[in-house]
Amino acid sequence: MFFDVNRATIKPESYALLDQVAGVLVENTKLSRVRVEGHTDARGSAAANRKLSTLRAQSVVAYLVGQGVAVERLEAVGFGPDRPLDPGRSPAAHDLNRRVEFVIVERTPGP
Repeated sequence: MFFDVNRATIKPESYALLDQVAGVLVENTKLSRVRVEGHTDARGSAAANRKLSTLRAQSVVAYLVGQGVAVERLEAVGFGPDRPLDPGRSPAAHDLNRRVEFVIVERTPGP
């Protein structure tokens, strides 16, 4: 997922991926609850990064809702720098840690 620097504005190059995610969610209503998690790298204030990651997750939820996913199926959470995939401080680590993840929280039982 790509965003404008220090903003929650989704860049157009992310739309195709988000459209695919929306399509999967619209077609698979048994995925009844999905958490959109925002993550940042560790540069800057942890508090500001937590806020930014929350706003980015909310932007992704709003986009998915705009593509037909029911809002009650989605939740947005921002973790900022608190859950890095790579604890390093290299540019590659920063790139890896700036991400949005989709977590299936609840599935409706049935065939």
